Amino acid sequence: MRRTETINPRKRKAVFMSKVDSEKDRADRIGRIQVIVQEDYDRIQAAEGPFTVLNLATGSSPEEVRDRYERYERFYRAENFQRLGDMDLTRKALEIRRAIGRAMVQIQSNFQTQETPAAGVSSLADREAGLPEVDPDAAAMGDIYFRDGLSYLRLGDFNAAFDQFQRASDYDPSRGIILANLAYTRFKIDPTDEEVADQTGRRLQRAAQMEPDNPEIFSLVARFGINRRDKEVAEQALKRLESIDPTHPRLTRLKKRANF
Repeated sequence: MRRTETINPRKRKAVFMSKVDSEKDRADRIGRIQVIVQEDYDRIQAAEGPFTVLNLATGSSPEEVRDRYERYERFYRAENFQRLGDMDLTRKALEIRRAIGRAMVQIQSNFQTQETPAAGVSSLADREAGLPEVDPDAAAMGDIYFRDGLSYLRLGDFNAAFDQFQRASDYDPSRGIILANLAYTRFKIDPTDEEVADQTGRRLQRAAQMEPDNPEIFSLVARFGINRRDKEVAEQALKRLESIDPTHPRLTRLKKRANF
């Protein structure tokens, strides 16, 4: 018999309320979160199919699947856990988030519906000429790993971020932004290695060619140039960034850093 959730997904958001708590309130709140995460983690580890991962009955409608997935996805965002200061809890949350993403992709594939690609994933028709064609399911998986890579970056775990970006690139080698983050994260792990720096420069150049209008790529190129104290690379990237998005939140700060 399928287990039911101890805490209804509709009520999960309440445990992350940002009101000022007493130490006891905070401890109680973290305790509730730990219970939720452990129950979901245990269920997913023993799950025999994607519907079980999402704690749904087999044969649930597409609408029920989407609704449940969105609730879990909101709950298991890294920023919800980052401020709790518990790395093990955060890692479990990201593993659960990845599992629900894989389950969603599998169920959507079974429904044979590709009407709405996963967030941030471009359709095959939108891909640039000359880029490898990617199956929509693989693209969706690539996006899941890409987003988890960004989450690990926010946590300052470069090695874990690199691993997620590599997996994302393996699933979807057609996205320049994935390649750019993969390259820059590898550089951050060992910024003094000249071979790594050369490879990073080549990969960033390739990423910019793949997505010439993506400001986030040129933001990474500028940061790379600044860290390498390569004024030409930094200034060219900043010029391109400003032409694409003159209100980019990093632009002013990067310009100041590039003034060396």
